[in-house]
Amino acid sequence: MQEISKYHFGANILGLQMDRKNPSPPILAERFLCWVLNDELAEEVIGDLEEKYYHSLKSKTITRAKLNYWYQVFNYLRPFALRIFKSKNSNHFIMYQHNLKIALRHLLKNKGYSFINVFSLTVGIAACMAIYLFVADELSFDSWHSQKEHIYRLDEVQNFTGTKEQKVALSMAGMGPWMLRDFPEVTSYTRYMRAGKRLFIKDENRHTIDKTFYVDSTFFEMFDFSLIAGDKLTALDEPNSILLTEETALKFYDDSNDALGNTITMGDDLLKITGILKNIPENSHLQFNGLLTMTSVTSQDPEFNNGFGGNFLNTYLLLESNVDTEGLEAKFDEFMIRHTEDEDIVDSYSLFLQSLKNVHLESSDIEHDYNNHRKFNGEYLSTFGLIGVFILIIASINFMNLSTARSSQRGKEIGVRKAVGAQKIQLFNQFILESVLLSILALVLAFALNLVSIPWLNGLIGRELSLLHFIDQPITLLIIILTTLSLGVLAGLYPSLYMTAINTVNVLKGNKKEDSKSVFRSVLVVLQFGLALAMIVSTFIVLQQLNFMKDKDVGFDTEQIVLIDMNRDVNNKFELLKNDLLNLSSISGVTASGQRIGNNFHQGGFKVKMDTGIFDFTPSNLHVEYDYFDVYGIKLKEGRAFSKEFASDEGLAYVINEKLVQELGLKTPIGTAAAHSWYPDDSLGTIIGVTEDFNFNSLHHKVNTLSMSVHSDWGYNEMSIKIKGDNIQRALTDIENIWDQHIEEWPFDYLFLDEHFATLYESDNQMSSVVSIMTVLSILIACMGLFGLSSIMVVQKIKEIGIRKILGASAMQITYLLSKSFLVLVMIAFLIASPITYFLLDDWLQNFAFHVNISVIIFLLGAILSLVIALLTIGFHTIKASHGNPVDALRYQ
Repeated sequence: MQEISKYHFGANILGLQMDRKNPSPPILAERFLCWVLNDELAEEVIGDLEEKYYHSLKSKTITRAKLNYWYQVFNYLRPFALRIFKSKNSNHFIMYQHNLKIALRHLLKNKGYSFINVFSLTVGIAACMAIYLFVADELSFDSWHSQKEHIYRLDEVQNFTGTKEQKVALSMAGMGPWMLRDFPEVTSYTRYMRAGKRLFIKDENRHTIDKTFYVDSTFFEMFDFSLIAGDKLTALDEPNSILLTEETALKFYDDSNDALGNTITMGDDLLKITGILKNIPENSHLQFNGLLTMTSVTSQDPEFNNGFGGNFLNTYLLLESNVDTEGLEAKFDEFMIRHTEDEDIVDSYSLFLQSLKNVHLESSDIEHDYNNHRKFNGEYLSTFGLIGVFILIIASINFMNLSTARSSQRGKEIGVRKAVGAQKIQLFNQFILESVLLSILALVLAFALNLVSIPWLNGLIGRELSLLHFIDQPITLLIIILTTLSLGVLAGLYPSLYMTAINTVNVLKGNKKEDSKSVFRSVLVVLQFGLALAMIVSTFIVLQQLNFMKDKDVGFDTEQIVLIDMNRDVNNKFELLKNDLLNLSSISGVTASGQRIGNNFHQGGFKVKMDTGIFDFTPSNLHVEYDYFDVYGIKLKEGRAFSKEFASDEGLAYVINEKLVQELGLKTPIGTAAAHSWYPDDSLGTIIGVTEDFNFNSLHHKVNTLSMSVHSDWGYNEMSIKIKGDNIQRALTDIENIWDQHIEEWPFDYLFLDEHFATLYESDNQMSSVVSIMTVLSILIACMGLFGLSSIMVVQKIKEIGIRKILGASAMQITYLLSKSFLVLVMIAFLIASPITYFLLDDWLQNFAFHVNISVIIFLLGAILSLVIALLTIGFHTIKASHGNPVDALRYQ
């Protein structure tokens, strides 16, 4: 390329002096022309352009002259004038084409080897993708609220005398309003109070709507739930107003928009519909069908906002940025003392803040957490992530082991290529390319596999996972692609280095490199089966614990008990319903209660007359109907159950559990004077019975102290019907017919008790399902790797096998010889993995108040299963080799 200085002659032709008044043309433009134009044209073009440039300086400003020069430069960019660029490394592309062909030929020629590697990587990547979707779904909860970093739920730690300490997700009505006034760190609050299942009527349409809640007018200032109709700023201001979700509105109107501004009846109240909400996202821990205005409550009870008594709602606080939450929590004790005027209140209550982002995943130890949709134990997410990494490691190990093991069969290929001049870097690139090709193919197949399997997985674990997540998150998709490519490079790195290090002369002479005792490959096999063994044992323990919870005698019956919500009308006709239901041959018992068993029971004040005087404490309390113990099969340890034959049993008789007897240290509990705390000391009732302890909460929690009583005038929230016989559908039809005869407005709707208990262990069951599936996959991948290794080993030892057979070795001896090394590696894996797995599982079991003990037998079973799997895997090749013709073996090349 000519130097630019050769072309600077335009100024001399025009007799111009190149100085500040007559500057030279843009140097960058001239260099650009020199670079893109043919050498034959460059000199002429630049000369012409300079002449025009200096001529234009006489009539134009310098800036306009330079702009015109650039215009002329781009005008010369014609195809005939452009330089033809030739790469100095033009043979690189041909070389990569050649390497690609060799890679494809090798993969197609060795279909079994290729299938094992591709299958292993496909399953590994697919499993990781599925686990990622699951984890991402759980982590997405409440993440779409713009102020999520500043929203906190106000929770309590309750430590009452006579009951165990517990964290609860409840707060008092006055806490939110007064915290806004007392603490400048709090910028807003909203309360979320359950209204329960309600009957809504619009003309002829009657529907019971579950999940209705009272909220403050600030609810939409804090949470980003979307409205399709209505004004967020005013929709929650007026009393007797309601917002419905789109799905709920369509139950009463043909078009949800028609509902706005209309009215709907709820009980005795006529409510104005002030907004229509988009259906609530599945990844919101708050789920509701209708929102009522808190002003409906405060207008009827002006002191509601000053309430510091019962705990019955959720309070959310919006804090200023960069608030020291620990410092704020330190002020809560003084806050409670000031507003309750009780110096000892902090002995029973302590408040703490829970970040919104932690409500869904870090509330496993919080009880009375009724408004936390699909609550999940966040500790399981790290477990799932670890499992995904394990499977990917096992798949990668398969690739490395099979690649290095096959090096002896590719030795001649490598030797010949080196002999004709191939460099190590070229061979290295060849093997890396093969590895990357496998990983790309595995990624494509992994997407296809997940496309088929994820709908099935959703049905199994109750999720809505979708591959569309990767389209919505292109950065995540890019990371997956880059990770897969990196995995291909890393998985092929050791085999590439291993094979390129083969000595050319030795290979061509026929001296094979001894690789049957590769320490590195043995370590990989140990790691592979160690991980598989850990997952086998983990699956055993998880299933054992879940079966323990399922089969454990919780102290009452859970099978074939139908639960039906009750309103005022149902309570008024309860005795009539009960009598008619008991006349059915399919019904063995009917009762009712104020709370559902399995949800934990609310604590309440209780007192007992002791030798030292009246002792006040706070156990769990439950008011029940007379036949509650018979229907649920709760056993009495001493005393009697409630009976209508004793008039004093109504409100003045109490049945307590063993735990309460132990807590009080009562030697003769029957006949002891006792009552609710609000009863006068001179009007106490009597303890008439003691039940055996039963797990009225989930097995994650210990049995709490409990007192039960009969208060028919209080009304019941739920009816329990015990079905006998196998024809459950016929029994349900009979129950509904009787219901319809007596109850006009309240629709018949039911739930089986065992279904309710299944939700208590949903998180644990999902973990069990995921761990079991991934264990099967990890075993399958490990076995395929072992299958491939054993086939290669048999090929490498084929002549040795033939010689041993000629010398008299039996088939059993040869099989043992070929299997021994693998079985030793499996045993080493067992010895290393067992203690680590034990400590991890023991830590997981601590999440349960009642759990199984880890037995050594489980680990032995895991080891035996691993050995059996390994033997069956390699048995096909070893037995086939031991029964082969030795003559054919000695002829093998």
